[in-house]
Amino acid sequence: MLLKDLYSKKFLEKLSKEIKKEYSDFSKDEFVEACLSTEWESLKLMERSDVIVQKMHDQFPDDFEQETHILLKIGPKFTGLAATCLPNYVAKYGMNDWKISMQTLKILTQYSSAEFAIRPFLVKYPEITNDLMLNWAEDDNVDVRRLSSEGSRPRLPWGIRLNQYIKDPAPIIAILEKLIFDKSIYVQKSVANNLNDISKDNSEEVIKFAEKYWHRTERADWIITRGLRTLFKQGNPDTLRLLGYSDKVSENVKEINFKMNKSKIKIGETSVLNYGFMNSDKSHFPVYIGYRVHYVRKNKKDSYKDFFIKKFDLKGKQLITGSTRIKWQQLSTRKLYSGYHVIDLLVNTKIVASIGIELEKL
Repeated sequence: MLLKDLYSKKFLEKLSKEIKKEYSDFSKDEFVEACLSTEWESLKLMERSDVIVQKMHDQFPDDFEQETHILLKIGPKFTGLAATCLPNYVAKYGMNDWKISMQTLKILTQYSSAEFAIRPFLVKYPEITNDLMLNWAEDDNVDVRRLSSEGSRPRLPWGIRLNQYIKDPAPIIAILEKLIFDKSIYVQKSVANNLNDISKDNSEEVIKFAEKYWHRTERADWIITRGLRTLFKQGNPDTLRLLGYSDKVSENVKEINFKMNKSKIKIGETSVLNYGFMNSDKSHFPVYIGYRVHYVRKNKKDSYKDFFIKKFDLKGKQLITGSTRIKWQQLSTRKLYSGYHVIDLLVNTKIVASIGIELEKL
């Protein structure tokens, strides 16, 4: 199922049914028909959400507090990503009523997530909204705590970019310092993703944060490691050092064997990548092995993605061999094009060997 099909006709019918229970003037058939008559099939996920919000508003009473009362009544009936259309309604029509909007989002986020809806308020009311999210970071409810992190991510996918935090991430860092020891993995993942977002524009701030909390707890180390993933892939020396990997290891890698089982393959098939190398030094050290695929793009620009293979302690004079599979499948997030694809073998993020494969259409 395509992600956008979370907003299906069945969903629209259920939503209209629940609204009708709380607001008798609402026409179920008119709502569903209005949504589906907007080139619905061609619309993406968030575009469908926007349509739903608009068509709800067309029939709702002209009073925001009354509208939020309806949203709060139907909120518990909808969960997951599809339910974000309800907090998104608040973001669209509640910008002039900050207090009621924040009270509503705090409740609705417990059924889905208000991570997209909170962002326009952070832009229009940066100080008071950030102060509130700082308080939410200590809330008893895990969904509210998670919102304080996820909603403030500078580069949240599908969300509007928070340029003020790209310029100065200090307000977010203050939130993450309250959450770094959170017991919930749901919150921990968000903190890690937020750190990773920040690292793309303010690497020094993230490294400083990481050094402050490194080895404080096992889960804090897990968060930090995930939060440093982009800097690690970039071979950032401070990140490699903190995580225990030397950026000089590639100098000791000798007798490299890097081959593909086929020189040509069709889209949809799977190839086997074989690798091997020896540690020419007598000392042992941590090693992270991965590979990088340089994908052929329609615009001819280089686009690559790194993939993890394994990590371990490489002993002195040890010979290591292994293999991994590459599935050349079309994904909704990445379209494959025929052509010559270069693949790099990575040792502690450094390229030590490269090969190529010709990808053909079916």
